[in-house]
Amino acid sequence: MLFGLFALPLHSTKTIRMKIIQPQFEIWPQGPGIDGIYRQVERVGRVCYKSEDHCTPNSARPFVERMLKSSHLAMLEHGTVCLRVATEGTLPDEAAAYARYRDNKFSRTHVVDGVAYITTNLRVLAENQWMDDLRWLCEPTSHHERRVTVHFTTQISITREFNRHRANSMAEQSTRYCNYSKDKFDNEIGINLPLFVTTLQQGDEAQAMASGHIDITGDELVELARKVATGEATDIENWLFANAAAERAYMNLIGAGRKPQEARSVLPLDANTELVHTAFVSDWSHFFDLRAKGTTGAPHPDAKTLALPLYELFVEKGWLEGDK
Repeated sequence: MLFGLFALPLHSTKTIRMKIIQPQFEIWPQGPGIDGIYRQVERVGRVCYKSEDHCTPNSARPFVERMLKSSHLAMLEHGTVCLRVATEGTLPDEAAAYARYRDNKFSRTHVVDGVAYITTNLRVLAENQWMDDLRWLCEPTSHHERRVTVHFTTQISITREFNRHRANSMAEQSTRYCNYSKDKFDNEIGINLPLFVTTLQQGDEAQAMASGHIDITGDELVELARKVATGEATDIENWLFANAAAERAYMNLIGAGRKPQEARSVLPLDANTELVHTAFVSDWSHFFDLRAKGTTGAPHPDAKTLALPLYELFVEKGWLEGDK
C-alpha cells in the first residue's frame, strides 16, 4: 500500500482532464536576408519558454541582440548563414574569410570556379567575432550545403533519443520554466500519444483519444488506482492511471507553491514536448539511418513514426536520394 492509500475509503468528485496530442513534425523554412535569420532564431528560441505570443513584426532583431549582449548564443545556431566569397586573387579579405570557414568544423564550404559557397550559422559568426562577414551574405544557391530546421511534437522520452545527435543544433520546450497550470497550456499537461496505446485503442477509448481530451473523475482515478494495485488493470488502464495521477500530482505541487522546476519531477515520459533540430542534410542522413531505417539496430517505434515520414519528405524534396 502507498502510505495507507488503499486502507482508507476514498471518494473524490474532482475531474482530471488529460490533453491528448498526436506526434507530428513540420519543416520550418528560413526567410530571406538578415531579417530571415533573426526571425528564425526568434521563432526557435521562443519554443523553449513557449513565448511565441511575444513575437511581433519588429521583435526579432531585439531578441537576437539581447542574446548577443548576454552571450546566450545557443539559439543563434538555428540561424543559417550563407556567404559567397572569392578564394584568391585581389580580394584578400574574402580569401581569408574562406580559409576561416574552411577550417571551422561547424561550417561547410564548396569551391566552384574560384568562388567559395559557405554555409554556416549565426553563432559561428558571433562567437568568433566575425559578424562583419555578413557583408558577404547571400541567398542559398545549389552550391551551398543545405541546412534544414524541423519542429517536432513528441514525447519527452523520444526527445532524449533525438537529442543524442549532437552534431545537430537543438532547442526544446523547458519543463523547468514552463508552468503547465497556466492558461497558455490550458491548465493541464499534454500527453503525447505513444504508438503502443494507439494500437490498443477500441470503441470509446479510441473516440476519446481522437477528441484530444480524456476526462477522468476523481472516483474513476481511485478505481484505476485500485485495479493497478491489484493487477487487474489493462495496459491502457495502467497507462491512463500513471499519466492522470502524474498530472494531478504536478498540479497539486504547483498549487502548494512549488516552482515548475520542482514540480516537473513527477512529469511522465509521455508528457508532450516540442523540439527543434537544425542540421546539415548530411547530418539528417545520419539521423535517418538511426531513427528511421535502423541501420545500427531497430529504432524506437515512436521515434520511427516521426523519422520515417520525415525521411520520405526529404527524398520527395530531392534533398536525399531514396534507398534503392
